[in-house]
Amino acid sequence: MQNEAVYSQLLRQRLSVIAAATAAPFRSVSELGLPIATIRNAEDLLNRAYRTDPAISNIVLLDTSGDVVSSVSNEPIPFTARQMGRAMEEGSNGMWDLETAAALVSGASILDESGEPSGALAVIYPTEELRTHNSLISSKIRMSAVALLAGFSALAYVALRYRLRATVRTLDDIASHAEDDTIVAARDFADFRTALVAGTAKYRVALANLTAMMPADRGGNPPAGVQSADVISVPDCPMAIAVSRRLTLLIAALVLGATASLGAVAYRSIDQSFAPELERRTRLIGTIANDAIARTLQAGVPLDMMVGGRDFFRSLLHDFPEISNFALVTNRPILVVGDQPPTPTMLGTGTTVPIVVDGKAIANLVVIKNAGYLSREFRDVVLDLLVVTLVTILLAVELVSVMTNHSLAGPLNRLDYILKLQAAGDFSRSILANGISAVDRLGQALSLRAERLGAMMAAVRGPPDGNRALQLEPGLIIPAGRPLMMRFCSLSDVRLPLFLIAAADSFSLSFFSLYVRDADNPLTWLNPGIVISLPLAAYLIAIVAGSPYARPLSKRFGHRNLFLFASIPAALANIGYFISSNVVEIIFFSVLSGIGYAFASLSCQDYVIDAAPKEQRGQALGLFHVALFGGFYAGTALGGVMADRLGERSVFLVCAALILTSAAMITQMLPAASRVPAMAKTSDRASLGQLLGAMADGKFATLLFGIILPQTILDQVFISYLLSLQMNALGASTADTGRMMMIYFLMVILSGSLYGRLPADKIPTVIITMAGALLGGVTLLAAAAMTSGWTMLAAAIGTGLGYGLVTGPQTATIMELAEGRLAHIGSEKILGTVRVMERLGSVAGLIVIAGVAGRFGYSAGMGLIAVLVLAGVGTYFIYHVASPGLPIMDGRKA
Repeated sequence: MQNEAVYSQLLRQRLSVIAAATAAPFRSVSELGLPIATIRNAEDLLNRAYRTDPAISNIVLLDTSGDVVSSVSNEPIPFTARQMGRAMEEGSNGMWDLETAAALVSGASILDESGEPSGALAVIYPTEELRTHNSLISSKIRMSAVALLAGFSALAYVALRYRLRATVRTLDDIASHAEDDTIVAARDFADFRTALVAGTAKYRVALANLTAMMPADRGGNPPAGVQSADVISVPDCPMAIAVSRRLTLLIAALVLGATASLGAVAYRSIDQSFAPELERRTRLIGTIANDAIARTLQAGVPLDMMVGGRDFFRSLLHDFPEISNFALVTNRPILVVGDQPPTPTMLGTGTTVPIVVDGKAIANLVVIKNAGYLSREFRDVVLDLLVVTLVTILLAVELVSVMTNHSLAGPLNRLDYILKLQAAGDFSRSILANGISAVDRLGQALSLRAERLGAMMAAVRGPPDGNRALQLEPGLIIPAGRPLMMRFCSLSDVRLPLFLIAAADSFSLSFFSLYVRDADNPLTWLNPGIVISLPLAAYLIAIVAGSPYARPLSKRFGHRNLFLFASIPAALANIGYFISSNVVEIIFFSVLSGIGYAFASLSCQDYVIDAAPKEQRGQALGLFHVALFGGFYAGTALGGVMADRLGERSVFLVCAALILTSAAMITQMLPAASRVPAMAKTSDRASLGQLLGAMADGKFATLLFGIILPQTILDQVFISYLLSLQMNALGASTADTGRMMMIYFLMVILSGSLYGRLPADKIPTVIITMAGALLGGVTLLAAAAMTSGWTMLAAAIGTGLGYGLVTGPQTATIMELAEGRLAHIGSEKILGTVRVMERLGSVAGLIVIAGVAGRFGYSAGMGLIAVLVLAGVGTYFIYHVASPGLPIMDGRKA
């Protein structure tokens, strides 16, 4: 898609050269006040331009209403008058272009003596060449991708086996000698081995006791029936942490190596695909200049005495900045015009076009490309390719995280947990281990112990009405029947589905306002600017209304069921966007989208809150926000490219497909029901007095009003509203603004990842929270005081880093309060209150700051946000300094 987008732009730019040259005589006539229809040789001018490229399907002269005045072909025009008008409005310097399903169109507006359009000239080019060209490049990249996949898969297998050789050998040794107490494990598995030896001893004691009491007429088979499931969460064990850290650098190198290799292949393929088109474009400019010179020579003007030749070439350089020099050469340079004197080397590498008069070549026109212009043009291409590469890496990180937990960390954590249970004499649990690895084989052996003892206990107890006295060792826990099957939950269960649904929610961010603007507007009595904002307002209001119910619903129906329910309105909303035709319909579907996104994202957040052990909740929430904003980044980065190639409406179908894919993943990764705290019975409805009491709690109030609300306003108002307006006021393009937004999301991802890896007992949560908020407030205040492109970049970086650092600890602190001093209200009520206040704060902040920005300027609006953030940090700091029971440097639980 990236190659097709750039190649399409290059084609349209080449056609614009033809359009500009062909429109020149029509413009001269129109500027004299004559209608363009009065030009007698109009068809000859169009036919002359038509012969410059045999692939051109038509060249047409149009009036202001879009009717054809003259054309080369009788084929119907592949665009409407409304499309032409929109393209002319969005064009610059009288040039415009558009693309339809059947044709590429480049046009030139023809202005009259007052500067008003009197017509237009359009060059129409079929899309077959574009499709064929892109198909060849895509096939080349796909073949390279398959080859790289095979190569890096083999490399990854060999590298991972080599890196894990000692671990695999040790685990195989332990699994093969589980009953042998003399086997000594490696250093990393010393605790593992100790627990196994203790559990084996307990198992032997229980087995001996039950064997002695076993009736002669009863077997030891487990009773029939399905084992019930128990869903639990455990912290990462030392084994899993040690092995994962050992693989981190290797996996990072493999991911980056594969991505960089594919990126290099793609870039080289795309660069090679552009070269012929650039050469054709340069030669076309030379041909246009050549025709003018040849006509002058045919009129009898000697080559050495061409009056006005220098002015002619200078006008061409002005019209075509991709050219640096024109040189008219025989056996020596006769006329050289350009930015700098060309050297013999430059003349030798330029594009040479022979000047032919009466069938005889009498001179050569040398056209030299402007390397600086081409570099500037391809800077955007390189930046866009870098964006796609970063998206690829983000998706790879999410996939690697899920797969590593599934195949490595998860099995080790499960094994460590059941080992510790059996070492303590608890044989009431078993784990699901279906693989053939050493970890799975050992897990199967430990589960079989619990199964065997449970069957023997059932046999020893006899019938339900029996009365058999059991004399077992104290501390042994053995069920009379099948042990309870355990299922373990972690952040990885929702990480990839969350990434996909966040990407789907942000795919349309770069063009949604334009989509609303172009839709039919039945609300003609409202200001058009307000009408464009109504779908976003409806979306935010839906989130405000739905957020308080997410926690109670997840407790009542389960996280998985809530996510599946939320995917229905979210998918239907995108299908509705695809078929909608007016603003009212878009507003309705925005409500569905807001409800779906609120329930889906909050069900994932609640799952993480409930699944993560308390000592790892902060890190888990930090990584949760990394996945969330990684999806935002990917959606923002790719949405514009996909809209350009597939059309805006088609992107909504892609979003619906992503939502359904995430729902399918949730059904496989999350349990239908669980016994984690979120599944407990919903508490009674909190009273208004209780909620006001929560607001009266100093720590909760300063966190909510000093940190959470200012950060929400910063994220919603500055990023979604002020950033684009301020960048536009500075003269930045839409692409530059989009990249600025992506830098913000990237910084959120990086800082969120950093927080998730900070030592839990070294840096206090309060310090991290204040540092993040202070960083965002200071950089935004600096940008408001000295507004420029560089300070806006600094603000995007600073606010992104700050927001990423704040989000994890603020949620962890809220949960600590909800389960501690505010436990009488209930965690779901506290979370619901925070979520409602966040959305209400974003809506109120948007209205107030928009009013300030409209009256005093965008910089004033940014300054107000910065003041709110810094004032909130100050209040938060003063409270913690003034509260003797909250020492700031006492660790994360301060």
